Amino acid sequence: MTIYEMLFREDIYHIIEQTLIQYYREVHHKQVLVKVCKSKFRNKYVIYPRLGLIIHRFPSWPVIQDIFISFDVQNNLIRKIFAFGYITLCLLSFGLLSHRSLYISNNSIFSRNICLMPCNRKIRIFDYKLHTVDSILKDGFNDYYFKNEVNVRTKEEYSFVPSIIIFGDRWYRENIIEGRGLVRINKKYYGTYCNKVIDDLRTISTKTLHYISANIYSQQLVDNITSKIQFFSEKKQIVSTGYLYYILHKAESILSNSDISIPLVFSHGDLQTGNIWVNQTTNRVTLLDWETAKERSLWYDCATLLLSIRRKNMFSAMVSNMNDTNIIGDLLLLDTKKDYNMKTVMATLILEEMTFFVDEIFDLPDSLGAEIIDRFIYEMKHIKWIN
Repeated sequence: MTIYEMLFREDIYHIIEQTLIQYYREVHHKQVLVKVCKSKFRNKYVIYPRLGLIIHRFPSWPVIQDIFISFDVQNNLIRKIFAFGYITLCLLSFGLLSHRSLYISNNSIFSRNICLMPCNRKIRIFDYKLHTVDSILKDGFNDYYFKNEVNVRTKEEYSFVPSIIIFGDRWYRENIIEGRGLVRINKKYYGTYCNKVIDDLRTISTKTLHYISANIYSQQLVDNITSKIQFFSEKKQIVSTGYLYYILHKAESILSNSDISIPLVFSHGDLQTGNIWVNQTTNRVTLLDWETAKERSLWYDCATLLLSIRRKNMFSAMVSNMNDTNIIGDLLLLDTKKDYNMKTVMATLILEEMTFFVDEIFDLPDSLGAEIIDRFIYEMKHIKWIN
């Protein structure tokens, strides 16, 4: 999510101001005034909403290099030319093409080597001189997912989980990870690194796999979802909850009448290609953003990685074509049992996906999140056997 997208969802500039004030106070023990200004020319730091970045007018070469890597569209030449052209224009304009500038009363921390990247729940502050990145929870946002990530990354000892150097109540520091997202990798190498991620998932499943009856698991998911939906109606003014109850009971009825056991493992939860970091020099793969990690079915991370269910219309495509041999093969890749009734598998994934979205909305402040529900409902209404 870029700053441009955040402008339509939240008061992002006020959030940036308050978050950076907290960052100075909590991490560097300094009282600093931070202000986003309409003038593009008054201050050293400028904001590029479509790039999702806040950088110095004259950024250092490591900052520039990383920006180009971040927008390197490997498999689409036209988009790559457009992205590189736009970045070049922004950098050569020295702030003229920015949307706002950023005033900071104490520049002892920030420099030409700093790049700020506001994300969905946090702001990441890259320091290319120290080769570290600090992440601080955005002002006003709930801390459940933030604490969950810190907990996972300070306790798990898997080589593909990046370690945290130091952390505080609402922030943590890690080393900058060399490489680029799997989404930026050339197609001819994509399969190789995807297989490495599958091996990582296999490592996790070997250590954490256990079974639970479909009836008990579905009831756990339904209870959680039901409590959140009631909250949405009362606190977030989300009125499109009737259809959610329909989907909920449809999936629950399928699982309550099933006598199978669901294979549960520790799950990343958001294993999209942007969260998989590849270093082609060392041939190493690192899995990022463990905010949503928890126990889920063995099938869930495979669906996210191999069937791209986070992309538009891909979840509904998976459920609609559940008996396709390729879909079955991808979902059950790590499962030794292959003879499931696929409606049971899909009902499980529907409840898990609904849980993912309602938990995400619940964690967002104020009335944010209606668009997430709308997206889920849109996907569900394209599945004929459900409707």
